[in-house]
Amino acid sequence: MKECLKGIVKSIYIYSSFVFSRGRSFLKKWIASRGGSASYWTEHMVVTEDFQSRESSFAYFHWRNDQYLDYINLMPVDGQDDKVVLDYGCGPGNDLVGFVEYSKPRKLIAVDVSKTALDAARKRLLLHGYDIEYIHVDEKENKIPLDDCSVDYIHTSGVLHHCLNMDAVLEEFQRVLKPDGEVSVMVYHYNSIWVHLYVAYILQIKQKKFSELPLLEAFKRSTDGPHCPISHCYTPTDFLAIAEQHGFSGECRGSAISMMEMNCLPERFRAIENRRLHEEQRKFLCSLTFNEKGLPLYKGVVAGIDACYCLKKLGV
Repeated sequence: MKECLKGIVKSIYIYSSFVFSRGRSFLKKWIASRGGSASYWTEHMVVTEDFQSRESSFAYFHWRNDQYLDYINLMPVDGQDDKVVLDYGCGPGNDLVGFVEYSKPRKLIAVDVSKTALDAARKRLLLHGYDIEYIHVDEKENKIPLDDCSVDYIHTSGVLHHCLNMDAVLEEFQRVLKPDGEVSVMVYHYNSIWVHLYVAYILQIKQKKFSELPLLEAFKRSTDGPHCPISHCYTPTDFLAIAEQHGFSGECRGSAISMMEMNCLPERFRAIENRRLHEEQRKFLCSLTFNEKGLPLYKGVVAGIDACYCLKKLGV
């Protein structure tokens, strides 16, 4: 009987410790979200692995890119030899790894609003034999301490849709970019399986999560944790219009689709059948076609969450 009671007490202790740990983590992220994007991304880094070797870091680089089909082709890290390259919102350094392994930039500059992310990136890049320039920026001002027209190539992946002041960021891009320079951007895509199937049906209807919220508010809570303070998505037309307001012309290269979205596709017809699904989402799902790789297309473009753009200065 004593042993039985000990076992029960031990089980309760383990469970309560687990609940407390989860609760503490939840509370930390909630508090971080109240402090803005910089605070949130310090607490909620995309990659938290402690890489011990170049091989483990490089293997993760490839694995992560494979989770978003065609991402590495739409947001390339090669072809930047002898150029000044700026990775804005570098996070813990995944794309920086790509630049040092597949390009030979004359100068590689990592910028982020999180000092913790920059420290993680620095540690990871040292495994690859590189000590590059790291710059911490304030998320409100977004002033990049670089000279005008000093950067050949700006890479910003999964960042602008989280920015407190995207207009200020684009103004700084316009200032530091050389006249013949180029910006590669990935932002969340409104015309995606993520928005119209995963959020609108699987989360809001099937799982009854965020069902009281408008679609885009539910989307905001679906991408990078429920307390992510800022998370937007755009149609290509809308994003390119914003870019043009800041002196850029551009094109949407296409979209990378996540493994999560591909795993959602079997729910497509059940979603269409459900009368609670809004007409816009039903029409979107009904209109999908598929390419030779089996990827869903909306109006000829892969209906993935990661929309990728190439921007250049107007008139160039």
